[in-house]
Amino acid sequence: MVKLYSFLLYFLAIIAFFFLGIVYAGIIEAGKGQMLAGGAIVLGYGLIGALIGLCLSLVLAYKSKRQIILKTNGLLALIIIASFAYFTIKYQKRQQEKEQQKIEQQKLKKTTIPVEEVPQT
Repeated sequence: MVKLYSFLLYFLAIIAFFFLGIVYAGIIEAGKGQMLAGGAIVLGYGLIGALIGLCLSLVLAYKSKRQIILKTNGLLALIIIASFAYFTIKYQKRQQEKEQQKIEQQKLKKTTIPVEEVPQT
């Protein structure tokens, strides 16, 4: 008989392994230099990770006892929270770098001196 904690295991495993697939794609730089296809490649790694997570969770729910499934749910929830925090911090750092580049470009525009035309005699 399927219990609610088993469904929670499936859901958490899909999300956690999706994030792990994206992290793996980032580590091996799967989408680097691929221009528009880079996002699709990284998404593909995430979906493959989610599929692997679903398969593992189905086997785990079928073979394991309730206590092990509940502990695994807690572990998967921690993985999701850690992944979300990692991606949030990474996004904020990228935004700060963009702001710094904008400020530097504005300073360069202000410090350049326009060349005036020399009158011809």
